[in-house]
Amino acid sequence: MLQIRFSRTSFKLLYDVEKFFLDVSNDPLDEIHDRIQLIMEFCTRDINVEKLKVQAHMISDFFKSVITTKQMKIKQITKMSTICEVLKSMDIGKQMFSEYHKLIKLYLIIPVTTATAERAFSTLNRLKSTFRASMNQSRLNHCLLAHIYKEKLDVIDPN
Repeated sequence: MLQIRFSRTSFKLLYDVEKFFLDVSNDPLDEIHDRIQLIMEFCTRDINVEKLKVQAHMISDFFKSVITTKQMKIKQITKMSTICEVLKSMDIGKQMFSEYHKLIKLYLIIPVTTATAERAFSTLNRLKSTFRASMNQSRLNHCLLAHIYKEKLDVIDPN
């Protein structure tokens, strides 16, 4: 089932982006050009690549300094959650490494975005089979919105 929904090239690209984060966070890469090309495939219009190159050379020193200053017990960054934790611990990091931060946000929202779309389609399939013959497209759209956002509708006081 997963092979149908996600292509291997997408997973490879996400793997390469994660590898870029982990490698750059531990040591600045001497040959960063190949890795940046992968990033450009991932999010061409969202990231300023030139800024990202500069930030990639500085981020490991920043992480080492934050880990030392905050007395975190981290010897090597091996998970994305550690990168997020270190970046969150110093507000200046998000501003100083804005492109790096943007790239992390893009990387982290992909599973959520995919799950949201899949949830909407499965809801549509359930509603369509239930109401197929009894309503027009406009009514189906309204029922679908009400069904997807039912938690928010439950909070509304009708009085």
